[in-house]
Parts: sequence; C-alpha cells; structure tokens
Amino acid sequence: VYVFQDGENHFAYEGTEAVSHLLEPHWPSYFIYHMSRPLCEGQVWEQVRPKKLSNVKNALDPERLIVIVKADDLRAEGIELSYGSSWERTCEDFVRNLGAIGKLVTLVTCPHLIVVFGCDGVIYHRGLDVLKPILFFDPLRTEGEFYRQNVNYVPGVMEAFVAGFATLLVQSDEAKYENCIADGFRTARRLARNGMSPHEYHRSIYDTSVIMEHTMDNEDTLIRFEIPSDDIGKGEHNWSLLDFVIADSVEVARQIVLDGTSKINVPIARFNQFVLFDRKEIELFHTLKTCVEEYLAVPQTQPPSMAMFGPRGSGKAFAALQIVETAAAGRKVRQLIFDLSEFKRLEDLVAAFHQIRDCTLEGYIALAYFRNFDIQFGGSLFGWLPHLLPAMASGRFFDGVVSRPIGRALLFFGASATRSFAVFQRHADATQSQGTARTVREFIGCLQGFVDMVGFNRTGIGDRQFPFRRAVVLRTLLEEREPKLKSGDRINIDESVLSGLLLVSEYLQGIRSLKAILSMSRLNNAKYFSRSALPSETQLQLHVEYREFTRAMSGRFLPSEVREMLAERLHNAYINHIRTREQAKPGNESKTLDQIDAENWLTPWDRLIEVFKDSNRDHADAIPSTIRLISCFLAEKKEGRIPVTEFTNEEIEVMAIHEKDRWNSERLQRQWKTGPRSGKDKTTPYLVPWKDLDESTKEIDRAMVRSYPSILPQNYAIYRMG
Repeated sequence: VYVFQDGENHFAYEGTEAVSHLLEPHWPSYFIYHMSRPLCEGQVWEQVRPKKLSNVKNALDPERLIVIVKADDLRAEGIELSYGSSWERTCEDFVRNLGAIGKLVTLVTCPHLIVVFGCDGVIYHRGLDVLKPILFFDPLRTEGEFYRQNVNYVPGVMEAFVAGFATLLVQSDEAKYENCIADGFRTARRLARNGMSPHEYHRSIYDTSVIMEHTMDNEDTLIRFEIPSDDIGKGEHNWSLLDFVIADSVEVARQIVLDGTSKINVPIARFNQFVLFDRKEIELFHTLKTCVEEYLAVPQTQPPSMAMFGPRGSGKAFAALQIVETAAAGRKVRQLIFDLSEFKRLEDLVAAFHQIRDCTLEGYIALAYFRNFDIQFGGSLFGWLPHLLPAMASGRFFDGVVSRPIGRALLFFGASATRSFAVFQRHADATQSQGTARTVREFIGCLQGFVDMVGFNRTGIGDRQFPFRRAVVLRTLLEEREPKLKSGDRINIDESVLSGLLLVSEYLQGIRSLKAILSMSRLNNAKYFSRSALPSETQLQLHVEYREFTRAMSGRFLPSEVREMLAERLHNAYINHIRTREQAKPGNESKTLDQIDAENWLTPWDRLIEVFKDSNRDHADAIPSTIRLISCFLAEKKEGRIPVTEFTNEEIEVMAIHEKDRWNSERLQRQWKTGPRSGKDKTTPYLVPWKDLDESTKEIDRAMVRSYPSILPQNYAIYRMG
C-alpha cells in the first residue's frame, strides 16, 4: 500500500522523473492519495489518475486508487457544499454540485473518492461505476459540532483518518473500503478528542499508542446511508434521513422516553435541551444559530431579529432560549418574555425596551421574546409592527422624543394569529391594504431568519414523526414531575400509558395540555407510572379526546381496512389449523370438511357472529405489541429491508403465551365465564392459564402467531429491529 500526501506545492509538483522513480518498476497493490489544494494538479496525479493508455503496464488498476480529500478543500475550489445545516442538505449539495467545476472532472470520475466532513461524517463517492454515493454520519451531530464539543480543531485529523484507513486496509485479507472508512473516522476522532501531548522524551507530539488503538467508542457509532442520488437529481427535496433510517417510528419514540436519546441511533439536532428530528426545522434552526453566533462574535448596531411561527403550545419561547444559549457558548444570557396581548398602551412597549436596555447594562445578553406580535392594536391589523420596526432596524427605541440604544440584544417575535411564515408573507401582497402590506414588507426586511415550528400534535395521516417530537418533551416532563420514576436512566411507566401519551393525535392546548395531564396524575413519590395514576375521564377530556386516548392506550393504530383484513385472515388461519389437526387424527380420513366444521363450530367469516369478529379484530390490533416482544415491528414494505418470513420456536412460544394472556383478558373484560363452549351464554372451557392447557390447545395459539408473516396485506411486512 502506497500512501501519498500532498504538501501544497511540495510533493505534487515533483518532476516526472522523481515520480516515476517512486512508482516503477512495481506498481503498488493499493494507492491512497491524500489530496490537498490545488486539487487535480501535479505529476503524481497525472501518473496515477485513471486514463486510457496504450501501455497498460504503466497504469494503476483503477479499482485500487483511493483519493481522500477534505470537504473544505472542495469548497475552496468552488464546489458549493452547505456547512452544518443538515445531512440531507449536504447530500443534496454533493449530488448536485460535485460536477460543477469542470477542471475537477478527473477527481469526480475517480473510482473511490472519500470526502471527509470534519469529525462528523464522510461521503464515499464511486465515480468510475456511477454508483450511488454513501454517507457515513454521526446521527447526533452535524458538520463541525464534534470540534466545538471537544478541543476545537487539532492539526493532524486528516492524517489520522488516512492512517486509520490504511492500517485496516493493510491488516485485512479482503479490501472492504467501507470498514476502512469507519476505522479512519474513529482514529481521527481519537486524535481530535485527545489533542496534542508533546513530551520531551517522545519523538511525536501525539500519543500515537492511544490514537491508533483499535477500539470502538459508543459515541463514534456511524450510520451508513445510501444517498438517493436519482431522486435528488430529479429535484426531490422533501425526503428525510429519518424516513430511510427508521422503519418503526413508534418503537423508537418509546425507546427515547424510556432510555433517552443517547441510546438510539437516529438523526437528530440538539440545541442545549431542545431536540429536533424534522429536517426542515433542523435546517431553519441551524440558520438562526449561525445568525446569533455571527452577531455575538462581532456585535453590530442592528440586533438580529427572528420570527417564530407555529401552533399554540409548540414551545416557541423555549426553543428561542435554547438556540441562544447554544450559540452563546457560556456567555451570560437572560430571557425576557413580553406578551403584547397584555400591553394596552405604547408606554408598555417603551417600558419593555427599558428592561432590555437595563439587562444589557448589567452585562447580560438580552434575549427579548415578544409573544403575539401579529395581533391587532389600535384598531389596525398587525398594529404593533410599526412600533417594533425602529428597534429592529437600528437597535434604538424612542422614549418620548429621546432615542435610546437597546444594547447587546437579540429580538425574537412569536406569532399566534398566523401559523406559518408563508401565511404571514401573504399580507405583504399588493392585494392587501396598502398600509398593512408596506408594514409587513418592512418587518420581513428586518428579519435575519424565521422558523415554522411543526408543533406537538399530529399534522395529518402522513405525519410519521409526531411521536419523535413528543417523546423528548414527554421524557423531560416526566423527569421533572417525579424524579423517582427513574431507576438509573430508565423511566418506569406502564406500556399502555406510554402508548396513550405518545400516540393520541392531539393535545388540545399543545404542551400545556400534556403538562396539565402529568400534574393531575397521582405521581407524588411514585416509582412507577401505572394506569391507575392517570387523571379521571372528565379531567382528561379537558385536554385530549378521551375515546381516541383510550384507543391509543390499547396500541390500536392500524388502519381500519388493514385491521379488518387481518381479522378475517386470522379467523381463516384458525379454521385451517383445526381442519388440518382433525384430518390427521386416526379414523377421520373419510370425514368431509363440512363434518369437521360442524363438529368444531367452524363458521366462515361472512356468517360469523359479531362478538367473534370483534375478538379477531382485537387480536389483529395486538399483533404490533405481540411481535415487539421478540424485537420485531410491523411496517409498510420498503426497499432494502429484509422481512421476517418465519419465527424461531423460542419466539413462537413467547408470543403464544402472550396471545393466550391477551385472549383471557379480552374474554374476562367482556364478561365471559368458565363453562361449556357457548357464544350465546359467553362461556368457554379455555378461560385458564397457559400452563393448564393441554398441548393440542396450546398448539392453536402457536399456529396463530406462526401465521403472522403469511397473513399480512401485500404492502406490509414484519421486520427485526436494529
């Protein structure tokens, strides 16, 4: 293995003779080229890059050429790659802009191009075969965050990446570049984490024994993701890594509540205590954070102004504080919240500006959050905007006839009447009243950023991410409500209670309603959140739709048509099992199916009485929670995932016992009793524990759970978690 490193006009520009002397007479098995600016220049690259040659003996096998380059070097050459926004945005920029600089064509078309994005991610591009690029990324960070959270940039990080990559390549019997990338990534992180350690007795300024140690830190877990370059090339920009990486959003949300975000590998963005999953929100909030960071680095006269849109109870003021505290990086921040709906006179606003000014004079960075900036005032729509504009435009306010500076402050404006920036922007249209349109345009012209917060509730049938948005908040509120609910890092909560709190589609007052439900729950000194601790029906009805909440508690979130199909197929699976069992008994060879059906009370679905249809529907509802016991989940089919086609005997036994317990519970709740088998009288001889059943009856439950993969609708499948 040859490792060549550019030295910026040192090695790359050695003469042809010197380069040939190094490469001949024996070409290496593998050639790793750590390329620096200027890219694609010099005799080394001319010698090794893929090209058509008449003398094949003087050429390197293209599949053995690996080029490693920093993302910043691509940016410096003119390739537009976003920094620290979201990994989705980085992927889109990479696919669309990598070929934007014609002189880099030999780099773009080289067999193995590895682009390193700090200590946070890597893109592996295979230009020779035009295969989809692969992103390796830290789900908990965007580009640049690892440096900021550790010791900032350390010289030698790229060299450590190359060293880790090359070491595994040398040690492996078979070259698997993806494994080498992961090892290079971990090596680079160890250097960045440890920094320099100069010692007079050491020849190196690094502790190489630690840096090159072949260990894996849990914090260095990478997610591998095949970039959908075809979709991106067609202009698709609404895709999300979360949709590709996560199949069962509900199960991951459960894990977040129970164990926290540190135990899961999903793409998130964390701003202090504020955690985001939605791609659009992540990108917009990163923009706000960058604006705040730039202002704090070099304060200007005009304070940055940000607008926050979203439904009531979505936590806009809390989000603003977390963004500023993250960007402030240890500086003193004080949040001042002013509700313009409570202001009756202009003097109230002047007093608010004085509070901001006093705060800055005390040495704090003032975060001023103005609620309800878009309400009426003085008989005018958006009547407060003309009075806010001077402070936004110049950082000054009028106290009578005296103009006073606000000082070092950040202005955030929370909307209530308008749910999104697009709706607010329509009021700037020329078709609106001239005064209102002009004021709205001036207000927008003073903004440095805005955010449309999705909110706490489900936005529609296609919203798969609402359990994520709710999970982090729910865990935080549970910890605050009763710390004793935690044992170690785990929250102790009944599964049905957790399902209800996570899956109910709407809290009537957003986060405020969830806080109210938890405050009304009997949790003082509780070590476990049981179902009996929930508030009464009348109390819950104030904050959620009670019938939907109870359905969510049961875990019933299958679409009605899927539920009905599964119920009928479960019934048919039961009939088929009984028929097969009876036909195998000695002396039954001559019996017809009609005779077997009559002797065993087997009835087709269309003639089945409703009480037994409901029983099958309940069984269908329970399938997702049953297969969760064996770390599986039910989801719509997705390309690239391997479905479960059969279960092990151990898994079947676990699920069969659970299904028997569920069946017992269902019968008891519907007032069934032990006795001769009778649907009319609601009596059954099988209302007994699993251990009291004979093997023939146990086999019925085993057959039912064994049938799950085969009875699913065509577009559904069972997958293993992971």
